[in-house]
Amino acid sequence: MTLHTPLWMQVASGDTPVQYSAQDDRLLLTSLWQTEGVTAGGLQVSQRAAGANFSVDIAPGQAVITGDDMAGQGSYLVRSDAVENLPIPAPPASGSRTHRVVAQVRDKLYNGTWTGYDWALMVLEDTGSGTPPVPGSAYSLATVTVTAGDASVTNANILDTRFNALSQPGRARLTGSDAERPAVPLPFEEIARTDKGCTEIFIDGAWREVPRRDGGGSAWTSYTPALTATTTNPSLGVGSTRSGRYIREGRRVTVQVVCRFGSSGINVGSGFYEIALPVAARVTSPGRVTGTGYCYDDSGADYRDGGCFINTGVSDKVRISIDSVVVRNNAPFTWASNDEFGFTLVYEAAS
Repeated sequence: MTLHTPLWMQVASGDTPVQYSAQDDRLLLTSLWQTEGVTAGGLQVSQRAAGANFSVDIAPGQAVITGDDMAGQGSYLVRSDAVENLPIPAPPASGSRTHRVVAQVRDKLYNGTWTGYDWALMVLEDTGSGTPPVPGSAYSLATVTVTAGDASVTNANILDTRFNALSQPGRARLTGSDAERPAVPLPFEEIARTDKGCTEIFIDGAWREVPRRDGGGSAWTSYTPALTATTTNPSLGVGSTRSGRYIREGRRVTVQVVCRFGSSGINVGSGFYEIALPVAARVTSPGRVTGTGYCYDDSGADYRDGGCFINTGVSDKVRISIDSVVVRNNAPFTWASNDEFGFTLVYEAAS
C-alpha cells in the first residue's frame, strides 16, 4: 500500500518542493465528478450553421472524460473554445449508415497507439457493420444517420447522446425554468427549481416534481380521460367536456375526473360506463379499490353522491356507483344536456 502525498502541500522556504503527477490532478477530478459527461450543455453536435452539407458543427464547451485505457487513469477535463466542423461520410448507395461523433483523450502514457498528449473530436464511421462502439477514454456526443438519397446532414439526422457530468452528492443544480433543464438528463438526475420552490427528478423519461411537506411544487397534471361503455361507447355530444387531473407521489396516485354532456348530438351508448385512468393501477384480487363519485341531473337540479371503484382484476379504468347502481346509459337517470358525472380516487400505481 502506498500513502500518497496529500494535494497540495506547500513546503517551507528551503525545503525541496513536493512533486505532483498529472494523475494526482485527474484523480481529484474523479473524486469531484460522479459521472463523465459534458458541463453546462456544451459540445452539442448540430447541422452546419453556414449551410447544411455533409458535415456537422460541434459547439464550444467542456466535458469530463473517464480515462479507461488503464486502471487508475483518472478523469480528464477537456475544453473547446470555438465551433469545430467535422465531415460526415457520404450516404451509401442503398440503406443507411449511423456514424458516431466522439470526444477522445489521446494520452500516449496510457495508450501506445497515440503519439502525443491531447484530445480530439472525431467521427467514427459506420462502414456497414453498425454504429461503432465508444472507444477507450472517449465520450459519445451524438450519432449521425445518413440514408441513401440524402442531400445533406440536418438536425433531423442527429441524435444527441450527451449527458451532463454529475458532481458528487451535494446541492442540486439551480434551474429557473423548464427551458433551463438539462437537454439530455440522466435517469434520476435532480435539479432545484428556483421558480417553483421544489426539486425535480428525471424518472421514466419525464421530469417529476418532488413536493415539500409545507407546500410548494407538485402541480397537478391534466389529462383527457377516455370514456367507454361495456357494450356501445357513448358520445357526450356537442360542447361536452371530459376533464381530468392527477398527482403522483411515489406509487400513490390521486385523480379527479369530470365528464359533462353537451347541448346536442348526444348518444348515451349502452352498458356500464368506464373512465380511463391516467396511470395504470396495481391489479387487486380479490377486492376493489374504491373512492367517491357523483352524478348531476341538470334538468332537475338533482345532485347525487356515491362511490367509484376499480374492479377486481382491472388496472386501467373506473366505474361509478350511485345509490347502489353502477352508472350506465340509462342509470341512475336518463342522460341529457349538461348532465355530468365524476369521481375522486386515490390508488396504487402498477409501477
